[in-house]
Amino acid sequence: MYIKMKKIFNVAIVALVCGAMAVSCCNGGKKTMLTKGNSSKMDTLSYAMGANLGEFVSTRIADIPFNFEELDRGLETAALGKSKWTPEQAQEVFQSLIMPVNDRFGQLMRQKQDTTSTAEPIQVFVREGERDSLSYAYGINIGNDLRNGKFPLQLCWYMEGFQQTRNGEGMMTAEEIQQFLMNFFNVVYPEQQRELSEAWLAKMERKSGVQKSESGLLYKVINEGDMSRSATDDRDEVTVHYTGRDRDGEVFDSSIFENMPSERQEMMRQYQPDNFDEKGNIIENEPVTFPLNRVIAGWTEGMKLVGPGGKIILYIPSDLAYGPHGNQAIAPNAALEFEVELIDVKPFVDPAAAEKTENAEAAEVVAE
Repeated sequence: MYIKMKKIFNVAIVALVCGAMAVSCCNGGKKTMLTKGNSSKMDTLSYAMGANLGEFVSTRIADIPFNFEELDRGLETAALGKSKWTPEQAQEVFQSLIMPVNDRFGQLMRQKQDTTSTAEPIQVFVREGERDSLSYAYGINIGNDLRNGKFPLQLCWYMEGFQQTRNGEGMMTAEEIQQFLMNFFNVVYPEQQRELSEAWLAKMERKSGVQKSESGLLYKVINEGDMSRSATDDRDEVTVHYTGRDRDGEVFDSSIFENMPSERQEMMRQYQPDNFDEKGNIIENEPVTFPLNRVIAGWTEGMKLVGPGGKIILYIPSDLAYGPHGNQAIAPNAALEFEVELIDVKPFVDPAAAEKTENAEAAEVVAE
């Protein structure tokens, strides 16, 4: 029993650290689709999202004695953009508290399993304010994820689902919650993204200078570059600078530091300090090199349309990008925009052919 409870608590830590991951996936980090909402008309998606968290809190981590008043306060404050704590501060507070709390929880479970123990029960929270701080920090983490999410959620209904379900008074059963969310994420949301992507591509196609290939790739050549050295083989290696944006113009990836999402900028500052000068400015933006057969189909095709020194904008349909499943940063069925500067092309050389040529040259030298 102790092993099982310990495992549950460790799983809970991961979930707590990640916050409301389902809410924040496909997050651009700048725009928010979260509103206070209309309490007179139920929003099922928001309610189910909140109820899902409430179900988790009331079952899988029920042994953590949160102060829910503080948790709710942190959640609502951060969701509305009124928190005095930055996301980094909230995460730092949470991380500093959760591990010792985890250790004491483990001791408590062992103590409960020892039927001969007469010692006073171990307290999970020992310092004044520890319970409140952990609860508040956890709430802020969830609220930040809600605020940065890409789903149209209403905070009033999210909180209603969260509070009712954790108190055992939810309007949806655990099975109904899961069925609704599975249908939304696997059917409704991908279909919404497909329709929005098709409409966006149709709009891009009408822009001046945009061309369309047989595959459906839309592109606009800004500078053709040296076409005599353009890539011709999918195994050719290209060196580029690029910036990737979603339909709303939000950057989700870039090789140029100034264009990168703020989260990635902070990560680079933390883990690659040698790349910055004493004033915190990036010393050099390193280009990216890769073979064309290792990237999405839209890139493989698009990089053959310009030569070194060229620049192109690609408007890539989902089936030439990440398809119906997307990835952690890309929504399912999402069309994407990439602005790419092609720096160099290294033609593929077949190792066997190269070895054959070298052997032949060596034989000629011997014959001479």
